[in-house]
Amino acid sequence: MAHIHNKVFAGILAVALLLSGMPLSSAVAVTESPQSYIVVLAGTQATDGAFSTDTQAALALVESAGGTVTADLTRQIGVLMVDSSNALFADTLRASTLVESVGQDFNWKQFQTMEEAIESGNLTILDPASVPDGGPEETSDPLETLQWDMQQIRTPQAHATQAGARSVDVGVLDSGIDATHADFVVDGKGSNVDVARGRDFTLVGTQNPATDNQFHGTHVAGTIAAQANGVGVVGVAPNVTLVPVKVCDASGYCYASPVVQGITYAGDAKLDVINMSFFVDDDELLSSTEFKCASEETQRTFRHAVERAIQYARNQGVTPVAALGNSDTDLANPPTGNECEVVPAETQGVVGTASLGRKSEKARYSNYGTGATDVAAPGGNGSTGDCNTTILSTIPGNAYGCIQGTSMASPHAAGVAALIVSQYGEVGPDGDVHMSPTKVEQYLQATAIDIGLPGYDECFGNGRIDALRAVLHDTSSEYDPTAPYCPEYEE
Repeated sequence: MAHIHNKVFAGILAVALLLSGMPLSSAVAVTESPQSYIVVLAGTQATDGAFSTDTQAALALVESAGGTVTADLTRQIGVLMVDSSNALFADTLRASTLVESVGQDFNWKQFQTMEEAIESGNLTILDPASVPDGGPEETSDPLETLQWDMQQIRTPQAHATQAGARSVDVGVLDSGIDATHADFVVDGKGSNVDVARGRDFTLVGTQNPATDNQFHGTHVAGTIAAQANGVGVVGVAPNVTLVPVKVCDASGYCYASPVVQGITYAGDAKLDVINMSFFVDDDELLSSTEFKCASEETQRTFRHAVERAIQYARNQGVTPVAALGNSDTDLANPPTGNECEVVPAETQGVVGTASLGRKSEKARYSNYGTGATDVAAPGGNGSTGDCNTTILSTIPGNAYGCIQGTSMASPHAAGVAALIVSQYGEVGPDGDVHMSPTKVEQYLQATAIDIGLPGYDECFGNGRIDALRAVLHDTSSEYDPTAPYCPEYEE
């Protein structure tokens, strides 16, 4: 209790010094190196997504408290990214009515590096000698026969009606995309990776969203939109445009501030769909803070910032899709309590995606939960990176590999969402395709095939996504009795 009193007193003292005009730096402790903070300002978000707050006063407060703004998102979501060497910076701002919450920025080990994934057996790289040079015709890709996931959701049949429109943009918020991979290129038509509109928010090393020194982002991107070009695999929506938004580095670390900036940028760029396969352990061996709790200041700040960013992005026409996580947790009853959530999958307005195995069974690792699971999609359910039970897709260096996780399920759902926008979106005065996120979600969920318990259930949500039904907008009731029930039903 004494510690709390001292902390409050320190904040009051800092504010008093500010009001008195005394230089703050001469009266407070200074950290050895600047610390980074996320500052969520008080204010209101309008229906058009613009945020209303006293920006000038907030900037003056930050400066007087010894902070330097590194990213200003006040116009869009009322959030500032700030560096400060003032040890009392956070306490000072929390004492102001201009500020809703402040949290120190953080990173977390999200993904294994390629070397770690190979060594652990989670990633299997196909032997190049076993990959044919190409198919007998342009639309026949040699590795399609190994893509059980695409067969499960009937993408080959869907492509006869709709394979995606180049005017539809899918943002891949991840570790970047290897834009030079042959499976993103069609001779004479160029790459479907829009490097110019890509962004790298990691601030680590050379900033280049079209370079994936990890592998996760390229794998996700291939699932969404590897082209039907006679090479390798075919994605769910091969003809859409991919926009790389890098928020995770080569070591597999993702960062809170870049994630918020990345989601906000998706709104600024008016992307149609974004995929977010992060904030959850990519396998059981990794250690990260899966749940973000409202009672903890930093986690609450992060949640607030993401919630605002998602709302802003949706208001700009973005449909957000995310992975539910890999800890086999009932998100309706998490061990940390119901004040904690997986972010962004449980954030309002995000399509939370659970993972299925080859027989449409719930993957043993997949999170689930009433209200959290919106749809289910193939993500793999094997013990290793065996391509017969996991997901085959592109990896950097014109290579192909197999891995599993809800990280792999989410891009299937994002790809089907992109097909829906391609088929049913309307071209606006700006020449771009538009379809409201609410409508995209409705189409995605209403065309899913019911599995598990009849109707909505905690493990599979509204059912297994289906690309063919989605592009035909077939909302007739369809139940697959061959799909196994969720093991949790028996508990």
